[in-house]
Amino acid sequence: MTLSFNDLVTAATVGVSRKPLPITGLDGPAAVHVGVLDVSDPAAGLLDAAALLTVAQRAGFRPERAVDRPSAAGQDSAVGQDSAVSEDSAPELSPRAERALRLIGRAHLAPGFAAGDSELLADLLTAASDAGYVASAPLLPDLLDAAVRTTALRPVVAAVLGDRGRWLAGHRPDWQRMIDAVPVKTVSPRTVPPKTMPPRTVPPRTVPPKTMPPASVSAADPEVWRTGSRGERHAYLAAERERDPKAGLDLLAADWARQTGDERAALLAVLARGLSADDEEFLDAALDDRAADVRVVARRLLTLLPGSRFSQRATERAVAVLRLERRGLRRTLVASVPDDPDAAAVRDGIDPRRPSPSIGPGAWLLIQIIAAVPLAGWTRLFGLEPGEIAALPVEAGRTMDVHAAWRLAAIDQRSHQWAEALLAVGDPDDGNRAPATWPADQRLAATLPPASRAARAAALLASANLRAGPAAVQPVIAEIGDLPVPWPATLADAVVSALGRAAPLAVLPRLPRGLLDLAARGLPATGGRDYAAELTRLADTHPQTWTPLLRKAAETILLRRAFLEEIR
Repeated sequence: MTLSFNDLVTAATVGVSRKPLPITGLDGPAAVHVGVLDVSDPAAGLLDAAALLTVAQRAGFRPERAVDRPSAAGQDSAVGQDSAVSEDSAPELSPRAERALRLIGRAHLAPGFAAGDSELLADLLTAASDAGYVASAPLLPDLLDAAVRTTALRPVVAAVLGDRGRWLAGHRPDWQRMIDAVPVKTVSPRTVPPKTMPPRTVPPRTVPPKTMPPASVSAADPEVWRTGSRGERHAYLAAERERDPKAGLDLLAADWARQTGDERAALLAVLARGLSADDEEFLDAALDDRAADVRVVARRLLTLLPGSRFSQRATERAVAVLRLERRGLRRTLVASVPDDPDAAAVRDGIDPRRPSPSIGPGAWLLIQIIAAVPLAGWTRLFGLEPGEIAALPVEAGRTMDVHAAWRLAAIDQRSHQWAEALLAVGDPDDGNRAPATWPADQRLAATLPPASRAARAAALLASANLRAGPAAVQPVIAEIGDLPVPWPATLADAVVSALGRAAPLAVLPRLPRGLLDLAARGLPATGGRDYAAELTRLADTHPQTWTPLLRKAAETILLRRAFLEEIR
């Protein structure tokens, strides 16, 4: 009779004197030691058996023999032999680059990768991918784990996995789901000197079909559209639109009904590539889609489509509520409260439900109607440039509503000319509006060309009060933090100058502290000016309680430099 630990507990509870328990066999690894038990003394035998089972349980389990192992990367599991498809042609990151990556992403690359380092880690992985590198083998499990935990890292991790990393991802469901959800990026091979990347001598091999990595699937293979992951299908449709916009539209239309709402919205947005009048009928039909996200994408694309019937309807509604009047030499905009929207207006996206109780129903309708018009339509209607239109006075106290509408339109339509004009005139008054109707300057500035954004941020910083409170500091920090990195010299020099002005202060104000948080990632690591040395000099020249932050930022810049030098 084979006994478990629970059987022994039951026997001990009843008592072996009342109900003897012959022990002839034990569960698990303890079974081989059953011969040492004293069968002449039932109580002693039971206690010894309990001890054996307890030790066996604490020791773990005996590994099974003849367990089926997964095929090696690139090995056909069916035949167990190498096949004739080449492995990764891109070079791997060097040990020095891997060390810099782990030091920068300490909490992400466990046990050696803080939530705050995710952007820095993403920057370096993007640089590696752009330079044609893939992650080295020791990095792969940690990168995959980091991408599962942090959504923002998923695209950049997927871009540096290579064939081996995608093969590895196929052996864990959470890794594979993460890889399937991001678009495929093709890594371009590059030549690396022998001292940093020795030539491989491993023979070519093939990944078995069951775990075939997305990167190895041909973008020209129609099977990708039918059976590929969401990321692969998105990439396939984008490539098809680039090749033949009409064929891409037909492909999406034929498969439209079987897609989920979020998939339809994501795929519909791909039609922005090669957008033309041929797409109008399909986009107009999408205005009736049951998924709100699909309707939003359709409206945005129809607004971008010159001469669309949607734009004509939007313009007709807008000219009924906003007109330009000339009174002698003076030009004025006159805005009027619109009537309640009819069914056609609601279909076109005019929503009578207010996003905030602080906004009147008439003001909210006016904002939506003006924002729905293609911005180029206002320059045609009024015969003026965006800067001239934005500077016009608006009667009846409707300046805030009209400018809010143009701000929303400038962001949605990515018009940097209108963004510049609206930023130049500033806020028309001090009224408070919900972000849904009055987007911050930061969002407008995001539509500007990179050089203009950097120049604007540098100007804001030069005029900022270093001791200002949170309300004044936060917009400046937010706008600088939203800029692409590394910063151009115009902004980088302005940041170092501001830190230099703050260095003698015994207590670090909020603005310089915010700049230091951004400087480790934003200051260029390479180039004509050594910003790491500049920060170190400030720390040495003005020893204060906050100088460790300067040194930490300088150290991070040096690590970035080491990494970038390895992938040049």
